[in-house]
Parts: sequence; structure tokens; C-alpha cells
Amino acid sequence: MQATTNGGDILIVGGGTSGAALAGLLARDSRRTVTLLEAGPDYGSLAGGQWPADLLNACRIPESHQWGYAGQVHSTQAGSVNFSRARVLGGCSAHNGCVALLGHRHDYDTWAARGNNGWGWDAVAPAFARAMTALRVRQPADGELTPFHAAFTRGAVAAGIPPSANLNDPDEDAGVSASPVNIADGVRWNSALAYLDPVRTQGNLTIVPDALVDRVQIRGGRAVAVEAIIAGERQRFTAATIVLAAGAYGTPAILLRSGIGPTEDLRRAGIAAVHHLPGVGHGLTDHPAVEMRYRPSLQLHDASHAFATDHWCPDEQTLAKARSSISNEAFDLHLYSMISHQSETDAYTFTVIVNCVDVHSAGKLQLASADPTAAPRIDHGYLNDTEGHDVAVLREGIVLAREIMAAIPWAWAEELPPGDTAITRADLDDYIRRTVGIYYHPACSCHMGPETDALAVVGPTGAVHGLDGLFVCDASIFPTLPRANTNLPAAMIAEQLAPYIGDAV
Repeated sequence: MQATTNGGDILIVGGGTSGAALAGLLARDSRRTVTLLEAGPDYGSLAGGQWPADLLNACRIPESHQWGYAGQVHSTQAGSVNFSRARVLGGCSAHNGCVALLGHRHDYDTWAARGNNGWGWDAVAPAFARAMTALRVRQPADGELTPFHAAFTRGAVAAGIPPSANLNDPDEDAGVSASPVNIADGVRWNSALAYLDPVRTQGNLTIVPDALVDRVQIRGGRAVAVEAIIAGERQRFTAATIVLAAGAYGTPAILLRSGIGPTEDLRRAGIAAVHHLPGVGHGLTDHPAVEMRYRPSLQLHDASHAFATDHWCPDEQTLAKARSSISNEAFDLHLYSMISHQSETDAYTFTVIVNCVDVHSAGKLQLASADPTAAPRIDHGYLNDTEGHDVAVLREGIVLAREIMAAIPWAWAEELPPGDTAITRADLDDYIRRTVGIYYHPACSCHMGPETDALAVVGPTGAVHGLDGLFVCDASIFPTLPRANTNLPAAMIAEQLAPYIGDAV
């Protein structure tokens, strides 16, 4: 017989950036009982000393604790691409490059204009402020910049991008500086440390690690329980309110396995439809990215090596935002500089990653099977917008990246692929289509909107349309993708929805 556990007042599925934040926020009220199910491990509080060093080290992006997601960046691409997602308490906030951006005012005003009352910039700004405090977001000092990151900043200014005093100014349309970061004393300050550590000792919070959630059980139009696999055994957790916070890949997959989604897609997967919601899995969005790689000059190599001997030396530090010629709203380009060092050969590669952050293309997530251990089919649908907007923005970004690097000629010896012979529009478009990749910001696969929006999955309070007792709180509900990495906006989502979800009990 399947074991049943009482999950209390609120059961949260997924302890990533949003889920861990939401659990911590709700557990502050000792009158509520909160259960958090996480598919990966829980290493306890920071003071306990059990956290793996790679998850805490803010200099490098960890490669451990992976979900193993893979798929297509666009439907005509051959083969598959790995989509890094962290399977550990804290989720991708324990796995990221520590950039903490919020985007532009226009992003959130657009959410509100689409019928999501209470989500315009003025409404979400206080939630962002609280999230930045919790995640200990700070501005790195100029003296922390590596020689390459400092040179990139000077080159961007020479190319016409003004220096920024605050890349999180919601009205700023162009600027370059070191990016704000969620780093405290060299530690990647993830959402588990920020939101769960202060309430771990309270008796009203239960964290269940290594719990792979299969599906939500619906009875009479209400979510009543979830089924999870723990140590190879199925276990049922009941709760008054259930919140899915499994991320842009995990949340739609759980809904689909639960029979909640497009009826025809469910039929093809061999799943009985429980509740028709055509938007589940649709609209999956990420910022498309292309890389410009450079072999450094001997001068920059030696300067980088000398700096690394006695300085903080992270891979990522500086970022520029800019407007292409076709933008009519706000900045639509991110260009960020990155260092890669091969210790075996003592070789450095310097990369400028060009990203379209006003993305017009979208893809879809579908189930490969009803097996919860099977990864879903993921197609990000990059560059599929019919007007060619995203390709055009990336093309201008490549040109701008070259202008920046040309302003610091002493720093590099040669441009690696695409190479400086790729100069025509056809050359650049071919390079973009062949090499476009993800920016690791998947979102929008269960987007928020009013019930008049045929593809909306949740309403402005995070409640799933047409079902009682079921909410979603993660980046999957973004109506559109902000001009930012998703770490800080995902924490903001939890800050914004916590009062609504708490009041639903």
C-alpha cells in the first residue's frame, strides 16, 4: 500500500530559487505548516559545513548536481544540446554565475498590460528590493575586476556604451559595468542560504530531499496530493494547498503527467486528460546567445596570470547592455565578458557572449513518456520568429562586440570562430543559426495571464486556472522573459506571491 504523509497547510514541490524562497517566506508565520519536496539533496545550513565547495565557490559555475536535461535550441538543429539545471536545494541559485539583474521597467509594465494586475514595475519593485536584500546582492568594486574584464569595460565605453553606475536602474537603456552579484564573502549566496537558513530550526518547516515528484492528484476539481518517488518507493503527500515550483522544465512536466495540459498532447503521451489547459508547455522561452571567442595577447595572458595569483578571479564579472537599431522599447542586447582558463596548458580564452534579451521566438516542452525519470522533450524554438527579429539583433550584437574588442587591440591576438573573415550579413547569419545556444534562462512555459488568455496557465495570484488548491511559483509563469537573467526575478516571484499563497490556506 502506498504510504501517505500529511504535508500540512502548504506543500511546495521544488526547492529551487523560487521554491526555497517561498518556503522560507511562508514558514516565517509559525501558524502555518510548510513541507518542501526537493528532488536533489539538502546540505543543511551553511553553518553545518556540509555544502560542497563547488556550489559555494562563486568564481566558477559548478558542473555537479545536474538534472541531465537535453534538447534542441531550434527545430532544424541536428543533435541535442545539454541544458544545465541544478538538482539540489537552492536550485540554479546554487549553480549560477552570480549575476543578479532585474531587467527594465518595460518588462514588468508589459506583464501588467497583458492583464496581470499587480505586476507592473511599481508593484514589483518592493519585492525586488526584498529579494536583493535576502540574496545579499552587492556591486563589485573596480579593484576586483580582472585585467580582461576591466579592459572590456573600457572598450565598451570607447565603442559608445556609457559607464553605468547601476545596471539595475530600471530606466537605463545602455550601460556597462561590473554586474551586481549575489555573492557574500566569496560564497554564492543561494536561495536556500538566504531564505531557509533563518527558519530551519522552526518546527513548522519540513524539508524532504531526494523526492522526485511524479504527479499531482486531482479530486473533484481540487488538488489534494502529490505522488513522489523517494528511495525507489512511491509516497503520497496530502496538503491543503499545493504549489509547483519545479522550474520552467519541471513544472510543466509535472502538470502534464498529472493529466493537466493540452488534451491532444496528453493523449499522445498515453495520459488520461484530467483538466484541459492548452498552454502547459507552450511558449518556452530563453534568450538566444552566440559566442565570440578570442585568443589573448601575451601581454593580457601574463597580466591575467599575475592577477590570478593573489586576487579574486571569477569567470564572469562585467556586462554591457545596449540597444540595437530595431529596438523601439528598451535595450535588447546583453554582451558579457568571460574568462576560461585551462590549468593543464595555462591557456586562457576570452569570450564575449552576445545575447538577444528582447526575444521574439518561442518553443515548447512536451513529455517523452509518462515516466517521471524520463526527461521531457525540449525545443526552445530559437530564431523561429517569422520577422527575423532575433537574428537581426544578434547580428548587430556581433558587430558591436567586434567594435568593443577593436578598442582594446593590445588585449587579443586573434578572433577565433567565427573569425574576422566572417563579415557579410550572410556569413554572420549563417554563424548565428549554426551556433546559437541558450543563455540558461528558460521561462514562460506555464505563463501567467487572465482567463481570457487562451494559453494562460495561471492567473495573477499564481493559481492554476480552473483548479482549486493548486498554484505555480517559478519562472515558468513569466508572461514574457525579462531583460535579465532569471535568478533575481525568480526570487521576486516568490516574494510577490507569498502573501496570496499564504492567504489561500
